[in-house]
Amino acid sequence: MEKIIQLFEQNYKEIEKFAGWSVGKPVVLLMASYYTVRQQEVNIAELEEAVSAIKKETGFFSTLRTNLLVQYIYAMHIAGEPDKKEAINELLSNTEILRKAKFSNTSYTTIAALFLTNEFKEQQAQRAQIVYREMRKRHKFLTSYDDVPVAVLFALDDVDIELRTNTMRRYYDELKEAKFSQGNELQALSQILTMPSIEYNEQFVPYIIAIKQQLEQAKIKVRPALYISIGFLALTQINDKQLRQLIELYEMFKSQKYLKWYKDQAFAIAVQQYLPTRTLEANELLSVVSIELLISMQYAIMAATTAVAVSSSSSGD
Repeated sequence: MEKIIQLFEQNYKEIEKFAGWSVGKPVVLLMASYYTVRQQEVNIAELEEAVSAIKKETGFFSTLRTNLLVQYIYAMHIAGEPDKKEAINELLSNTEILRKAKFSNTSYTTIAALFLTNEFKEQQAQRAQIVYREMRKRHKFLTSYDDVPVAVLFALDDVDIELRTNTMRRYYDELKEAKFSQGNELQALSQILTMPSIEYNEQFVPYIIAIKQQLEQAKIKVRPALYISIGFLALTQINDKQLRQLIELYEMFKSQKYLKWYKDQAFAIAVQQYLPTRTLEANELLSVVSIELLISMQYAIMAATTAVAVSSSSSGD
């Protein structure tokens, strides 16, 4: 655990120096977590090269120039590529494919372009639009632009979209009845639960309630911001001993100076660092879900959530 903390702190400090005052702490935390979960030390020189390539290939009013969060997410994604110009142009092409599939020109669509990875990208984009529309049918007012990355990820699966969205809605309603707060976070939790199977799993809701209760017993206030992380813990079929280990890791993160006022982010980061160790173990639920997809799903939601937070903070200034 200490090695994780040390690597995260090292990455955090390097990224903080790189970003300076241009972005808020949530963005720096997101970036540090991205590298740490992959057991990598951030390469600032590569990151700077990636940012330079992005600026050369985009117009002044592009989202990748005006939104530093999205710019840095893209920079991290292409930093390790030998031909960064080719890599950024492929992502720009992905964004255009999503726009042609009738997705709005927003920062969330730009983030979603990272997950357009099917061999037949136009078909994935069209399928993502169907997923998105079906999600809106079940949650007209909750489903919005920030759900686009998840829709694109779900479009990788060739499954019954209507059944998946119906199952999402059932999880949402049952968790609401169990006193979970309504809202975007609960919707995201219901989405996560359909990753291993689009069929309803009667074990999930009681399991999630039990995790919530154990966290509360550990004096952790379970705000809606934690729902997403609880969903991933449910997928890993975490047991009591493992949950105590996770709580210990969370307490270690929370005690760090740079996370003192970011308890919810500290919990999400702890879960993200913990996921790879659990998914590498035998797990019937996750036998059909790759670690890459699991991390991508969590990262997509974290990125969208951070974008919402940054946008709200900016509009309030």
